[in-house]
Amino acid sequence: MKVNLDQVILAIDAASDTNKAYYYIPKEEIVWEDDDDFRKYDYDDLIPLPDRRDIDDYGNMERFINRVNDEEIKEWLSNAIRGRGAFRMFRAALERFHMLNDWYDYRDRCHRVTAMDWCEENGIEYEGPRYIIEDDYDDLEDDDEWETIPEKPAAQKTQKTEFKIISIGRKNINQLVFLSSAFIDEQLVKNHQKAADDPDEALNRLEDAMKQGYVLEAVSDHGRFIGYSISHENDDTLSMDEIFVRKDMRRKGAGRLLVNSAEKKASESGTDLKFEIMPYDRDMIAFLKKCGYDVMTSITIGKSEEKDADSTVTLDGISFFVN
Repeated sequence: MKVNLDQVILAIDAASDTNKAYYYIPKEEIVWEDDDDFRKYDYDDLIPLPDRRDIDDYGNMERFINRVNDEEIKEWLSNAIRGRGAFRMFRAALERFHMLNDWYDYRDRCHRVTAMDWCEENGIEYEGPRYIIEDDYDDLEDDDEWETIPEKPAAQKTQKTEFKIISIGRKNINQLVFLSSAFIDEQLVKNHQKAADDPDEALNRLEDAMKQGYVLEAVSDHGRFIGYSISHENDDTLSMDEIFVRKDMRRKGAGRLLVNSAEKKASESGTDLKFEIMPYDRDMIAFLKKCGYDVMTSITIGKSEEKDADSTVTLDGISFFVN
């Protein structure tokens, strides 16, 4: 799925309590509640765009004020947004200090970030560098003026900040289907079997994992999901059952980002993180060793389904903990 980010921003700004905007998946376009054809659409094909609560312009005003270095101006602006008529009084105070254009620029950047977050959370691809809102200026020189600081594309910092971890739920699970199918096929091929190429089976696996309470996360690159992981907590262990990144996006930090996210969850819950890896998956074993996971704690051995005398014993899986 793709979308024009500028159209998303315009729709966010134009939305009202009586007319909301949606992304219509089959046609990859934005539609409105007052459109003549809107009632014909299947609700499962519609993704609501952010509304005024998601934009949170009052919060944006507070954050804008916190960026001001001049204490007198900051006090004027802070007083302006208290009580009724906050937006009108805020505008008047900005005009007094010739800062109205600075506010509009900052507000527009905040709306762009909201639009980008919406795209990535729903697995909708967009073009252009990802922007973030900077709230501190520790890295700036003393003579820098806050008004002239441009918002920096994340790409100007490091490649990893282009990627974002997205929690997977009912609304965006379908965007993982082809990644999950590719993971299954890759495992089959590595085990000298024929690729299944079965998206329906992949979706069933994902939905089963969600029903069991497993945690599904994806790595988003401008709204396009390029990798994912599935993990679950069991006693004192957080076990990662699947981790996969598209072949053309490997060695760019996406896999490490998924591991970092799981490590953080394990640390917060006071559990150990381990990975269940097939013994033939040498690529994944090498990757985990680079991440510091080099202690093999267990081997699960299972008998082949064949019942003849020539049945062989095979390794089902090995577990790795960090050293």
